[in-house]
Amino acid sequence: PSLPVSRGPPQGQRAPGGMSGPPPSSPIGSSTMTTQGGAEGIRRRPVPVHYDWHVAPAEEGDEQDDEDIVFEDEQPSKVQEYIGMLCDYVFWILLAYCAANLLLWICERLGLISPQFEEWMPARWWHSSPHNLQKELFANATAGAGTSAQFEGLKKWIESGPGGWVSPKLAVMDYLSERGRYERRLEVKEQVDQDEVLVRLPLSHVLSSDFCQQDLTDTTIRQVVEAKKKSSESVDISPWTWITLYMIAHSRKAASGSSSAVSWRFDSLLKAEYVDAALSYIPIFWDDDNLHWLNGTDLLNIHVLDVHAAIETEYHKLTYLVPTIQDTIPVIDFKKWAMVVMSRGETVDLPDRENKSRTVPQLAIMPLIDLVDHHLPMPETPVLTYDDLQHYQERGSHTNISYNAALAAVVLKAKKTMDSNSAVTVGYGVRSNADYLLYHGFTMPREWSDLTLCTQYSMIELPLPEDMPSWKSRFLAHPYRFAVPACPNQKATPHVIAGAARFLVATEEDVISFEERAQKDPDLTGGVAVSRDEKFLSHGAREALANVCDIATQPPLCRAPLSLESERQAWALIKSRTIARVAAHLNSVEEDERVLKEDDAKNNLSVNQRHAVIARREEKMALQRWCSIAVFISGLLEGPGAEQELTMERLPESEKLENDEPRARPRYWKRLLEPPAWAVLAKGCAAR
Repeated sequence: PSLPVSRGPPQGQRAPGGMSGPPPSSPIGSSTMTTQGGAEGIRRRPVPVHYDWHVAPAEEGDEQDDEDIVFEDEQPSKVQEYIGMLCDYVFWILLAYCAANLLLWICERLGLISPQFEEWMPARWWHSSPHNLQKELFANATAGAGTSAQFEGLKKWIESGPGGWVSPKLAVMDYLSERGRYERRLEVKEQVDQDEVLVRLPLSHVLSSDFCQQDLTDTTIRQVVEAKKKSSESVDISPWTWITLYMIAHSRKAASGSSSAVSWRFDSLLKAEYVDAALSYIPIFWDDDNLHWLNGTDLLNIHVLDVHAAIETEYHKLTYLVPTIQDTIPVIDFKKWAMVVMSRGETVDLPDRENKSRTVPQLAIMPLIDLVDHHLPMPETPVLTYDDLQHYQERGSHTNISYNAALAAVVLKAKKTMDSNSAVTVGYGVRSNADYLLYHGFTMPREWSDLTLCTQYSMIELPLPEDMPSWKSRFLAHPYRFAVPACPNQKATPHVIAGAARFLVATEEDVISFEERAQKDPDLTGGVAVSRDEKFLSHGAREALANVCDIATQPPLCRAPLSLESERQAWALIKSRTIARVAAHLNSVEEDERVLKEDDAKNNLSVNQRHAVIARREEKMALQRWCSIAVFISGLLEGPGAEQELTMERLPESEKLENDEPRARPRYWKRLLEPPAWAVLAKGCAAR
């Protein structure tokens, strides 16, 4: 190949220095001296010679710049090679990570997979074979009469306290309930008359929060109490946490055969197995196969995670105060006993620690009494109002649990005559099946859901608006979730979500103009006079907001409509978020009913699976009912006469309001609180 030489002299002309063209080449290693034009010879450094190269003269007009010359690239060094390889690896790993996440997202949206906990993974435990454990516990308990022996020991412990007494008519029985589920049930062996006392549990035997944290015989409790006093920060310990620590400490003493351990309900060889068996029906201790039946529900996505977070938050508080707790009490053990407390605990009026002359509601574990199961008869008619609910709960329970100050004991008393060999039961209250399942591990029949639907609530999340102005964003830290009633009534209204939606969609013009109208018409703000402080330069939305909305709450609430257009946008936001929540459910109510009917005939679901279907069906029905109301109110504000519907009305002072609801309300609020039309389901409110 030939190499062009830039800017060389034309052939035949003498170059400066008396040389014409390049010097003749010499073999490698030659030291020959040459002279030209009488000049002294120059010794040339030996260089490798490529004999097939020659220099081509530059042609006329070939005026290229040095910048246009292209040279052969240098070979990269080893360091450069390694850096290049590292960059390639990083690139392909990031690409694979993004592709995997995209694939997971697509599969989740298609329903092929469903990660149970996306944002945070709590510490989890589940039993590998709960059904076999139930059968084993029942066989062991009935073969050796272990339950009877434990019951007799428990009776002696209760009666050893001041005023303690257990009726000889009581017995604890072992039995298998639904589909082989092992249970221990408190029964009466003989007929019990109305108002007959069954148990008097001394106050010294009631495991309340105050009682448990005063038990300084346990090292862990004593360390937590002392660390809490010495801590420079205020660390609030939940009442159920103290009870949990007490139960962990004394159950371990009982298991180790300590002489200081009294004989009580958890002092048995089956203690650990019994707790594991009972907890295997509570969703936070389900495996992934069972949790799959709750996919798309608020029960799984919100409530189960909230319980996990609450328990682990308390555990981290304890380890912050006493770091050695992490070594002595594993988080799973703490979580198990915490759920025992939440499941068996009862709120009862007990003497206040600071003022013994008065009683305050306290969470407590009451040994033996906590074996009383839940029972409420099926309502004869739908429970529509709060008064219906109160009346039904008062007449539905068979027993009553209360504190008797004269006896200094918690008393279990029969409210009506009980036949022999019948279970001793008490009403846990009318609650959602999701609540029953989450804290107690059972559900009521699906007919219960149909009759108590108007007592249920759904969860709706309102996102933060994009490009919020500074006067609004300073009050909003994150999206907010709101509990909305399936059937709004005088005791349960959606005024909180409505007030928050007004604030989210409000514009600066809405706020300032409403303040001006409220100055002239105080009825718009419930009769409260609005005082406006004029600033030297301007009076904007930031200054008017305190007069228009309640900025002391989180999120701020605008308790009155700011304008017709603003109210339309607020309810349009509520409607759109409700319809989106309905669409997030993975199947329809009709599909759930088909699954339950098939299980009635074939018995092909496990206990947990059936409970999951019943709970998710009820959740969808409550949400659909609220959805119909949101669609109706949104359409009402878009129709003719909407201006009149915003006319403010004030309720009389004699009418008692719940949950800090404003007395001044728009006229359409009456229509929102009307009894529901059961046959009507608005468009877009049916789960797919």
